[in-house]
Amino acid sequence: MKFFYQVLATVALAASAVTALEKGIMLGQTFGGPHGDKYSDFDLVEPGQTVKAITVRSADRVDAVALDIVDLTGQQSTLEHGGGGGDKNTLTLGADEHITGIEVHWGKYYRKTRVMFIQFTTDKGNTIKGGTPQDNTDKIAKENADEGYQLGGFMGFAGNELDSVGCIWTSIEPVV
Repeated sequence: MKFFYQVLATVALAASAVTALEKGIMLGQTFGGPHGDKYSDFDLVEPGQTVKAITVRSADRVDAVALDIVDLTGQQSTLEHGGGGGDKNTLTLGADEHITGIEVHWGKYYRKTRVMFIQFTTDKGNTIKGGTPQDNTDKIAKENADEGYQLGGFMGFAGNELDSVGCIWTSIEPVV
């Protein structure tokens, strides 16, 4: 009987949408398809970093996403994934503003799964979006950061467009 409960607990953990890791980093689900090249900002993010701006490049589909961040030493960098097409739209975050939500719509384009629409929401109610919203609710997902966490980076697959995207959530406060 004890083994049964261990298996049940393992299945429940595996079914969770967000995976907690050590040191104030959580991995969200990845939405979209496995085409293009794999990318991950996992080794580039840290708890307590500051996100200054988010950029979405898009037209009919989502071409790219980018975060402008400042690490704990004051070093600025841009975490960008996808191609250079589409129109560039940037949301500069205010003081003490954090990206805490994502909505992704995906679908087929020339037999490949692509991110068709994306929207990010901040804890101050501001949004940035791009692409074309889809009607198929089976291919629409939303995810929100846990309390005290923010969007810190991305993971997924991309080529000249965004094929899939997932959030790397980081603690807003530094973790020691």
